[in-house]
Amino acid sequence: MRLNISGIQGREGASFRVRRHLPGDFLNTVPEVIQVLGPIAADLKVTNTGDAYLVAGSFSVDVQLRCSRCLEPLNTTLEASCEEEFLKTPHFGDEEDLLEEHYVAEGNELDTTNLIREALLISLPMKVVCSPDCPGLCPSCGEPLAAGECGCPSTDIDIRLAPLSKLLELSPQAATPERRKDHGITQEKTFQSKD
Repeated sequence: MRLNISGIQGREGASFRVRRHLPGDFLNTVPEVIQVLGPIAADLKVTNTGDAYLVAGSFSVDVQLRCSRCLEPLNTTLEASCEEEFLKTPHFGDEEDLLEEHYVAEGNELDTTNLIREALLISLPMKVVCSPDCPGLCPSCGEPLAAGECGCPSTDIDIRLAPLSKLLELSPQAATPERRKDHGITQEKTFQSKD
């Protein structure tokens, strides 16, 4: 979204507000997002601070995500906010300034596209769950457990250790108990106090 700032140029402290609906097509490339359900609602305030233009505001968009436990779709609203300065002229000071990305005004316009994109991508949850007590999928057959038991026999083995139990079944030593080889010699040590 490009904002025309000609009305506040040269007027320190002047500001204006913008409310727009923007396409959120870029979110379709994110693996967690199944579908974008509506436009991005942007509410921004741009202020001329003298040395820069301060862009502050909020964004929201309705999306459909996939639960990371049961893989079922769920609808939610992504909400993000921003407060970023657009420099009137780029300045390059020390090495830290070179590494840090700065937004710069382009003539009488501010291009807030990347600002909005980054704010919304950061707002995506790390782990999406449809409910805090979602039981997920059966580790054997993959059926969702929210509808009830799937009929698979329950095992007390931790699923992370299941491959090890298969190794034990294949091992010929698993059939006979392990014997201790002491060659008939048993040594027992007892500790007695010296009087």
